[in-house]
Amino acid sequence: MYRAAFAFGQVTALLTVLLFGLPMPSEAEVFWTDDFENLLTPNWDTSACGVPAPPAGCNGFISTDIARSGTRSLQSHYPDINVQAGTFYDRRHTATDQIWVRFYYFTQNFLFYPLAATKHLISVPTGPGGSQLYLENLFGSREIAFNATTHPAIPCPNGTSDESCNYYPNIASVPLADNKWYCIEYHAIANTPGQANATLEIFIDGVQTLGYYNRVIRQTSDSWFILRHYTQYGQGNRYIDDLAVGNTRIGCSGSPTPPTVPTGVTLR
Repeated sequence: MYRAAFAFGQVTALLTVLLFGLPMPSEAEVFWTDDFENLLTPNWDTSACGVPAPPAGCNGFISTDIARSGTRSLQSHYPDINVQAGTFYDRRHTATDQIWVRFYYFTQNFLFYPLAATKHLISVPTGPGGSQLYLENLFGSREIAFNATTHPAIPCPNGTSDESCNYYPNIASVPLADNKWYCIEYHAIANTPGQANATLEIFIDGVQTLGYYNRVIRQTSDSWFILRHYTQYGQGNRYIDDLAVGNTRIGCSGSPTPPTVPTGVTLR
C-alpha cells in the first residue's frame, strides 16, 4: 500500500512537471576528481605540448617536488615573468549551468603578472555565447578573482559593457602567500538567457572572498563542459593538487561545507 502511494506520488509529480513546463530537478554530482598521482593522459588533453602528446605534460607537469596528498601534484614552472611559460590542458566534464571547482594551491617565490593576469583555471562553454570563466590573479594582485568573457558585450561590475569583465574580491581579502597550501573553491551559476540572475563566488579555506549576484555572464544557453588548466605568465613555481569538479559543493575536506562570510561586510 505504501509503495503504491509512493509510486502514485512520483507519477503525479512527473505529470505536473510535464504539464506546466517546470524544470526537472537535477541530481547533485561530483563529475571527477584528480590527485595527479597518475599520468595526465588520457583524461587530460596535452596535445598543446606537441605531437605526440606527453603523458605527464610539458609545463605544467606531474611533479614529486611537493604534494598536498600522496606523492605528486601538478607543477607549473615560470622562469621569467615577461615570457609565456607553458601551455594549457583540457579535461571534459558533464555539461552544466552550475559549476563547482575545488583544488589545493601552493606557490614558491611566486610573482603574478602585473600587465594583465596570471590565469589558473578556465571553465569553457560549449559555444561562443556562453561564459568563458577565468580564475586568475589580475594585474599582479595576490588576491584571486574572476574574469567572465562572452560575445557580444555584457554589463560589467564597473558600470561599463564589455566582452571581458573583471570581478574583483568584494567580501574579504585573502592574499595568496608562498609556501602554504590553500583550499580554493569557485562556484558559478550561469544566468538564464535574457535575465540577470547569474552567481559568481570564490571561497579560500572556507572563507568567502567574492560574491556577485544577479549578473549577466552569458548571452545564450551554452553550458560549461571543459575545465582548462593554464600555465602562462608569472614567475616562480605553482602547484595544484586534489582538483575536483561537480555541480554541487565538494568542500575542502571532501564533503560539502557551508560558506563562511565575515561579519561587518557588505555585499556589492
